Amino acid sequence: MQDQETNRVQGMIPGGPGARAPLNMAIHEPHPQPSPKATIGYWVCTFVVAIPALAAGMTDVLHLQPFFGLLLHLGYPAYFATILGVWKILGAIVILAPRYPLIKEWAYAGMVIDYSSAVLSHAASGDGAGAIVGPALSLVAIAGSWYLRPRSRRLPYR
Repeated sequence: MQDQETNRVQGMIPGGPGARAPLNMAIHEPHPQPSPKATIGYWVCTFVVAIPALAAGMTDVLHLQPFFGLLLHLGYPAYFATILGVWKILGAIVILAPRYPLIKEWAYAGMVIDYSSAVLSHAASGDGAGAIVGPALSLVAIAGSWYLRPRSRRLPYR
């Protein structure tokens, strides 16, 4: 009993004076309010991602040029454009809408998969660097939007 009391006083048992949180327990520290520049950067990056995703999604669903032709050129079947288009539209809506941070994480992940697959598909099909620039810049904008997103659009710390 004496050893437990000594350990508690020395802070070795949680709850004693000078005790530290266990390593597996996250300490919640609120994010500081974002600067106006960060907020502007977030919205610029988000619109640079969302507006083209909406447009590309619509052209994919409707099988319109130029994006539908690119999918066929890369060897994907025509029905894949419809599937991809629906997910692009939903992803763009989700990252623009307020709240639902978990769904936003999934939307960002889906967009990263979409655009990184586009980069790899263009590279594998022998398309030049010009075909890779668009999806690569979209990846940069997605990363910027994700990194700069405000507290209300983030998952809480656990």
